Amino acid sequence: MLSGGLQERHARLLRWLLISGWLALIVSLLVPASPLPGNRIFWGSVVPSGLLVIAAISHEFWRRLCPLAFASQLAHALGLQRSRPGKGKRPELVLIKPDSWLGRHHVQLQWSLLIAGLCLRLLGGNSDPIWLAVWLLVTLLAAVAVGWAFGGKSWCQYFCPMGPVQTVLTGVRGPLGSPAHVGAPSKITQSMCRTITAEGQERSACVACQSPCLDIDAERQFWQNLVRKRGLAWAWYSYPGLVLAFFTLMEWSGHGASQLVHPLGYIRSGQWALDRELVSRAWQPLPHLTPLPRLLVIPIALTAAAWLSVIFWRGVEGLLRRRGNREGLPAAGDRAVLRSRLLASFVAINTFFWFVDPLQGLLGVNGGQVVRSLVLLLTSLGLYRAWGRDPATYRRESTSESLRRQLRDLPGLEPALDGRNLDALSPLEVFTLVKAMPAVGELQARRVYGEVLVDMLRSGRLDQAQSLLDLQELRQSLQLDDEDHHAVIDLLAKEHPELLGRNRFERQGDDLRRELALTNLEDFLLRHGFSVFDAAALNPRQRQELERLRLASGLPEPAWESVLRQFGPQGELERQQLEPLRAVWLEEAGLLAWLDGQLSEDGLLRPLQRVLALRVGGLQRQLAPRLDAAGLDPLPPAVAPAGDLRRVFDLLWRDPDPDTAAWVLMLERQRHPEAVAWRLQDPRPGLASSPFLQGQLRGDATVDEALLAALTGWKMFDDVLPAGLLWLAQRGTVRQLPAGEPVMEKGTISDHLALVLGGDVQVLVGSDETVLLGPGRAIGEIGVLTGQPRTATVRAGADGCRLLTLPSASFEDLLRRSDSFSRSLLSQLALRLVDATRKVAA
Repeated sequence: MLSGGLQERHARLLRWLLISGWLALIVSLLVPASPLPGNRIFWGSVVPSGLLVIAAISHEFWRRLCPLAFASQLAHALGLQRSRPGKGKRPELVLIKPDSWLGRHHVQLQWSLLIAGLCLRLLGGNSDPIWLAVWLLVTLLAAVAVGWAFGGKSWCQYFCPMGPVQTVLTGVRGPLGSPAHVGAPSKITQSMCRTITAEGQERSACVACQSPCLDIDAERQFWQNLVRKRGLAWAWYSYPGLVLAFFTLMEWSGHGASQLVHPLGYIRSGQWALDRELVSRAWQPLPHLTPLPRLLVIPIALTAAAWLSVIFWRGVEGLLRRRGNREGLPAAGDRAVLRSRLLASFVAINTFFWFVDPLQGLLGVNGGQVVRSLVLLLTSLGLYRAWGRDPATYRRESTSESLRRQLRDLPGLEPALDGRNLDALSPLEVFTLVKAMPAVGELQARRVYGEVLVDMLRSGRLDQAQSLLDLQELRQSLQLDDEDHHAVIDLLAKEHPELLGRNRFERQGDDLRRELALTNLEDFLLRHGFSVFDAAALNPRQRQELERLRLASGLPEPAWESVLRQFGPQGELERQQLEPLRAVWLEEAGLLAWLDGQLSEDGLLRPLQRVLALRVGGLQRQLAPRLDAAGLDPLPPAVAPAGDLRRVFDLLWRDPDPDTAAWVLMLERQRHPEAVAWRLQDPRPGLASSPFLQGQLRGDATVDEALLAALTGWKMFDDVLPAGLLWLAQRGTVRQLPAGEPVMEKGTISDHLALVLGGDVQVLVGSDETVLLGPGRAIGEIGVLTGQPRTATVRAGADGCRLLTLPSASFEDLLRRSDSFSRSLLSQLALRLVDATRKVAA
């Protein structure tokens, strides 16, 4: 929830601030007699604040900001990550394989490092600034080294002692965490690795360094690691005992140094950070406990507390399992594991904050109680949210998301929804909807079932071995049986054999790496102006960049070549992009054909027809060569009229030109005033605005609409867009002159031209000859073109005239805006030249 609202550019800034603070803290610890209480700040505020964010809010926020995670990506950012020769001797990114020793035992390694760190803290690290500075520096360098040696967030996933702690504290999902498998607005979920493209958009940067991954879908990781993850159950159940034992030993370690009366005075007062004799007491026994030195007692005590905690919580798990079996609860074993782990996490984090106040007394003596109460409230909320979860619920929700995508294109969807939004339906309602749709016959049902199966197999949310059982509810909703399932599997074996020969973790990793490669290649093509991928068109620098992208993706050579082919002229992605573009062109061409038939009755539609014609023509010029290169059918030479005025208005309301949208609103106010209120609720988010559009939105008459109507009726302006007509109306001045009134005088400066809107004008040629010019004719244009004084006198006709005058400074702009005006002007000049030639000949 919080992470989803944090933009990557802001997250980068926060990460830089945190890493700068980390380095500043190291420097302050190394400065003799530094006034900054570094030990107390780090152990008393920084570490508790991180745990507070993870446990009481969401893991997503912390995982995106952790300074060590940021440091581990330094080699990747500099393009210096280690690689090794792959197939064809081409370098490949080094990833930790799930079946390697580290891939199988990393939880035990991380938990051992955590216990070792707790021991060292109790033996002197709490108060010794040099020890803490060395620890912070070594940890930072270790994160950088691991980031160089292995791709992705391998430091976080396989080495950092806080990695399993985050898993334990997160559980199914944090109290304020967002679900990744339901209603996610994009493929970038939770704390997933991401980058920023050249266009400023956030894209996935995941290379599948671990699958399933806490950063992508915490609940999927929880259920898939429920019993399979080596060492996780022991670490989870040991955590409450470790927390309690750590603070108990910490308090006992301070006995003799502390004179405080409060039983927790040594911890809550922060005196441990000032106890510089703690290291020297490492060989001394704990008072009144054992004669053995603390150096032995502390590791033994922590380990024993961890084992006792494991034994206790395994007993709780067994008790919950037996109770669930007696009550006949579905998945009683999985529910027992879930609830016992949730309780263990709840107890551990609240025990931690019983001893610790991350505010360090900033809110007075009751400040710690405020924090403890807040933690108790939020973790109780998290416990309540997750208590009723089970694998079947998660599976139904996850399946419903794939099912929604397949239902969108089915006929009969709108009547079945009965006015509701498909995305607003609950997972159970989605399954019920399928039963209510008459259009879902047997063949259609098999197609939908197959596409859902492919989607879930590819994303690693389903195993082929478990698919018959896991998708039973979906088959019932689609009225399919087990034989249909087997038939679909047989078809998949022919069409997608790669999905059926690997386990879900391998498929999920391949899917994530492939998604990263597709994202990076798409961004690469956009930045360099390519519509499709053509290796022969790349220059040496672009080839080097492409090789870096291949290395960063982590894909083997055959998979990378497959991705490249998808971006080729006949690739799958090109075809996927062309089909919707073809559909858009066909719809807009049909609307254009319909609109052409309306122009004789309504001239105000002409500017919109011109806009639509430009859209259709531009898209046609773009599509024609791409369709030919892709081997697809060409666009038809003619399209039958289809649509209505409302559809034209809906389409052009979203035109990038705000004046086109304003023209739509102006016509809608005249023809369909009842639709204006609905239009005003759609404010064109992300699109430009203009004074004309703002005036139309307010209902103000910012231009002379009668003048616009007159201009659209002239053939000389039949190619001018709404913005051009508005420019003309705003630059010009309308004049109404009575009969005989002078319009232009011979010999005066040619500082403007005029267009006859109504009536006529008399052009005095010679001493006794008069030429009448009516509406749609231009006068004074020769003087403006040549810069010479007027060559004739012009007066208003017998019935007067209505003129639109334009200053000479706007004349060239008008010629550029309208080819039709230029042609009309040339035609008028040619006719005058012919008349003059005839008179000379006579």
